[in-house]
Parts: sequence; structure tokens; C-alpha cells
Amino acid sequence: MDFITKVIFIIGFLLASLLLSAQSKSDKIYDTFSGKEGVTNFSFNKNMIDAVDIDLNDENQHVSGDLHEIRFLSYNPEKGELSGPEFLEKAIALLPSSYKKYEDPEDDDSDAEIWLRGRGKKYSECHVFIKNEDPEGNRFVISFYGDFNVDDLDGLKKVGKDFSEK
Repeated sequence: MDFITKVIFIIGFLLASLLLSAQSKSDKIYDTFSGKEGVTNFSFNKNMIDAVDIDLNDENQHVSGDLHEIRFLSYNPEKGELSGPEFLEKAIALLPSSYKKYEDPEDDDSDAEIWLRGRGKKYSECHVFIKNEDPEGNRFVISFYGDFNVDDLDGLKKVGKDFSEK
């Protein structure tokens, strides 16, 4: 290889590395299950969110900031290889250790788990894992990406549940 080819190769490699590292570490959940039996997934990017005017704010200002993407994944254990609880366990295990589970001291028997990337009230990702009492019932993962503040995580959990019911 001549010098110019080496330089172009190195620049290309560095750009590819930057693009891959810019991807969310939680994308592994969607990459792992996409195309599998029993799985349905879709996403809304910023342009679609703006076009359909999905508004996570209500009169109590639960969530504010800039929302870049919403991803949705539905799992039907009757069509897939895993049971509903196994699916959620595997999906949650795919999150890196830097993500923190939101613990609600007043709700120890919740039908949803919230996992966050960020600190305090400022987050870049929020993942809502919707459980189901029926082991053969559908499970859902709703992920919010952006730069947003959350004053009430229960409000965001409600938005995730509302998405799963539509």
C-alpha cells in the first residue's frame, strides 16, 4: 500500500470507529431480538416525533427536554423461543452495568421496570420493560433517547405502558 492509501484507510477506520461508538450501548437489545420469531419492533426518529407531535409533557411537566428517538419492541412468547419472563430477563441483561434501575420504594410489585442512563434528573436514555402476569402474555420494551429531564419517572412509566396498549 502506498502512503495515500494507508492514510485513507486509517481515516476511514477512525470514522467507522467513531460512528460505531456513537451508537447507544442499549442497541444490543434491539439488535439481538430484531427479526426473531415473535418479535415486532419499530422506532420513531426525531422527524417523525415532530411530525406526529408526540408530547410527553402534561400539566405537571413530568418530562422536558429534547427527545430524539423512541423505540418499541414487542415480544409474543407463543410465537418465540423464550417464555415472557425469560425474554425480559435476557433483554435487561443486555444493558451495560452503567445503566441504573429505578427503584420505586412505594411500588415493589410493579408491572414495569425502568432502567436509566444518566444522573439525577437528567437522562439520555430511559428503557421501560413492561411485564405481564400471564407467563404467555406479550412483553414490551419502550426506549426513549434524547437529552431530557425527568421530574416524575412514574409519568414516563405511564407513557411507556400507554405505548404498549396501543
